[in-house]
Amino acid sequence: MLEELARVDEAGLTELAAGAGLPKATAHRLLEQLAAVGGVERRAGRYRMGATMVRLGHSWTPHRRLGQAASLPLRHLAASTGAAVAVAAPVRGRMMILKGLPGAADAVLPHRPGVFLPPGNAAEVVMAAAEPAAEPPPGQAASRWTERLRAAREHGTAVHRWEGDMVISCVAAPVRTRTGKVVAVIGAAVHDSRRLAAATAATRQAARLASANLARLPHTARS
Repeated sequence: MLEELARVDEAGLTELAAGAGLPKATAHRLLEQLAAVGGVERRAGRYRMGATMVRLGHSWTPHRRLGQAASLPLRHLAASTGAAVAVAAPVRGRMMILKGLPGAADAVLPHRPGVFLPPGNAAEVVMAAAEPAAEPPPGQAASRWTERLRAAREHGTAVHRWEGDMVISCVAAPVRTRTGKVVAVIGAAVHDSRRLAAATAATRQAARLASANLARLPHTARS
C-alpha cells in the first residue's frame, strides 16, 4: 500500500485498492491504521503519504555518499535537458531511486526517492551489463535481454521506452567507484524522442561527474 501511495502521490480508496491489488475493505483497514500513526494523511476522501513516513524516509541513508556525489550532476542534467532525472541503485534486488528531480515524465514514472523501478528498466540493464552473467528479469526473453546487455556494454548506456499516460524514453549511464565498479546509475526520462540523443550525451557526462565526485568523497561505514 505504501509503495502504491509513493507511486501515485495522492488517490482515493478505490484507485489505491486497485493499484495495490487488494480488496477495498482490506485497503481501507490498512489506510486507516496508517492514518492513525501518521503514516498517511486523509483529506476529502483521498490519501497521501504522511509526515511520519517522510520523517522516517529522511533518516534512511545507506546510500548517502551516492546521493551527495550525484546531487550537482543531477541538477545540471535536469537544467540542460528538461528531463526528469534520478540516481538509482540496487536495493533488495531491484533498482530504487535514491535521489531525483521531477519532470513531465513523472506522469508515467515518479522520480522520487524510494520509488522502485519496474523490471527491465534501463538502469537495471546498465547494472546487469557490468556483471559477467545476469539472468533476465521476469517477462524479459533471454535473447532480448542478452541483446540489451550487449548494446549497453558497447555504448555505455541503455535506453528503454515506457508507455503510460504519455510515451517517454529513458536513458541510463553507470556511476563507478574509483576502482571502476558500477554501483549506481544516473538516468533521464524525456517525453519527446527527438530529445533523446542530446539527453543521452548529457546523461553520460552526468554519470562521469558523479563518478568523479564519488571518488573524492571520504568513505564511511554508514555510506
